[in-house]
Amino acid sequence: MQADPNERTSDPGYGGGPPLVPILAGLVVLVVLAVWWFSPGAPEAPAPEPVAELPATLPEPQAEPVPDIPPPAPEPAPEPAPAVATQPAPPPEPTLTLETSDAVLREQFARQLNSGPLASVLQADNLVERGVAVLDGLSRGVLQYKLLPVLPPEGKFAVRKRGSQAVMDPAGYARYNAYAQTIESLDTELLVASFHRFRPLLEEAYAMLGYEADELDNALIRGLDAVLAAPVEEAVLEIRKVEAVYKFEDPRLERLPELHKQLLRMGPENTRRIQSQARALRAGLLGQ
Repeated sequence: MQADPNERTSDPGYGGGPPLVPILAGLVVLVVLAVWWFSPGAPEAPAPEPVAELPATLPEPQAEPVPDIPPPAPEPAPEPAPAVATQPAPPPEPTLTLETSDAVLREQFARQLNSGPLASVLQADNLVERGVAVLDGLSRGVLQYKLLPVLPPEGKFAVRKRGSQAVMDPAGYARYNAYAQTIESLDTELLVASFHRFRPLLEEAYAMLGYEADELDNALIRGLDAVLAAPVEEAVLEIRKVEAVYKFEDPRLERLPELHKQLLRMGPENTRRIQSQARALRAGLLGQ
């Protein structure tokens, strides 16, 4: 699948869409070990033993009779060595490709995403390509809903009146608790290791979007930085209905990127949870 970087849905308004999902990938850290060998040095040679002095004249050697030496007996033929059973070498691990990576990803993340609102993500195909396209959107503050088959939150967008002014009902933030808790509970070390294992495939998929493959790292950090830059608003937020959707009454908030507006709809506590995971993932990727 070649994802279109421009493919996105229109702003869903404040009915709410699925929240962001960190990059999915499998497990295995490649470690390079350097072994240094130090020679202990050659041992010192032993001191030579003293040589006995020879006498000035040597006695004449006496001839001794030479005994008859029988011919050597023929050596017995060697017995054949017993056959040694050899174990067949294990087959090499198949090379991961974009076409074969889905099964590895599903197996790796089944334990962490086997239930809850994000479980449907693993049922999609072309997971690496989808993940990279979502990452590209996050780096630009865009949520590409069509690329992630995430179940929508239950219930309706909660609105109440404060006098004549419509406001977001903070009780509605609970609709997103399960999403934020799932993201917060993801194993950061596993995510970091997964990124390094799947880097060649991620770069391949990123290049398919028309970018330089080696710019993937920067896009990932930009995406995490975009999450971390989202404002956390404690106040009850005023909204107004425009045709079929609600918009923020405050122009400052309405001008925010779609990603930031989605996090505002999830509430301050859930935003902090997701930002905590993004902060830990960023530090892990940068080795901090």
